Amino acid sequence: MKKSKRLTTLIGSICLLLALTALPWMPANAEAQTIKLKYGSYGPQGAIDDPILWYFNEVSKRSGVKIKIETYFGATLAKPIDCLDAMGKGVYDIGWISPVFTPAKTPLAMIPNGTPLVAKTLYSGLKAADELVRTYQPAADEYKRANLKLLFHTGVWHYELISTKQVKSLQDMKGLKVRTFGYLSKVVAELGGVPVAISIPEIYDALQKGTIDAVLTQPISAYKSMHICEIAKHYTKVDFGCLPAAAPMNMDTWNKLPEKVRKEMAELANKMPEMANQIITSQELQCVEEMRKEGISINELPASDKARIREIAKVIARVVVDGLTSKGVSNAQEAMDIYLAGIEKYAD
Repeated sequence: MKKSKRLTTLIGSICLLLALTALPWMPANAEAQTIKLKYGSYGPQGAIDDPILWYFNEVSKRSGVKIKIETYFGATLAKPIDCLDAMGKGVYDIGWISPVFTPAKTPLAMIPNGTPLVAKTLYSGLKAADELVRTYQPAADEYKRANLKLLFHTGVWHYELISTKQVKSLQDMKGLKVRTFGYLSKVVAELGGVPVAISIPEIYDALQKGTIDAVLTQPISAYKSMHICEIAKHYTKVDFGCLPAAAPMNMDTWNKLPEKVRKEMAELANKMPEMANQIITSQELQCVEEMRKEGISINELPASDKARIREIAKVIARVVVDGLTSKGVSNAQEAMDIYLAGIEKYAD
């Protein structure tokens, strides 16, 4: 009888041991719990990156799965024109992209990212851009074809002007050599300025040598990190609007993530327009205040100039649609209408 009881106890212990070793929450080592992801950006680290990095840190907390992000800034992994393909091929897992650099592959994504002036607030631009992709299948299909999963949009907070010459009105824009790109170049030209296309690493030397007089295409936090304000001592609120920038993830990487991580990512993505706006706005306002304390002149355009910019916004939206339509994008107007309706719907 005692022998039988000892045998039963032994068998029970073995079964318990087997059950415990089979549980998924008891990995062989701590390293097995860590998800490692590569983050790529073609620019210097700035406010545009912070919402994405915050997002993954928050997902890690909510899911209980450690996520380690390796960051690569300054086009270390891919140039701007190559970012879409680089992420799709797994050169890096996450980051933000500018669809204006790949218009043939991402024409509809280019509408929020390449139409300046129309988004008066960052929040409305981010929310409208997210809604376009989530509700309009042709827009979502562009990311699918690129082997990407769109998470949400980060963005540029109010395109403003940093210059070596003081700009107090649109009249002062005449003849001003401004580093810019895409449809913002058309805006600069419309105002009498001279748009200049140079890469981000060239900006500092170009300002120093007088090749350009101003920069329009950087968030304020990037101006600081690139030390541009050492040369350009004037900041002007030109009210050129905000631009969303898509923050996608390699689809193969997404599919390999644990289900509970994907669930948290999807739920948190819905809240990111508010969070991204809060994170970016807070940092940029702080940078503006720091510039003020450092003696940088802070200028704001008169109301009449701002009204003119609003009128130019309508023209640019039509130019964008006409340009895409002429290249065979038959649903460009439909996508633009959805985006502009979202801007109005979520305007603060």
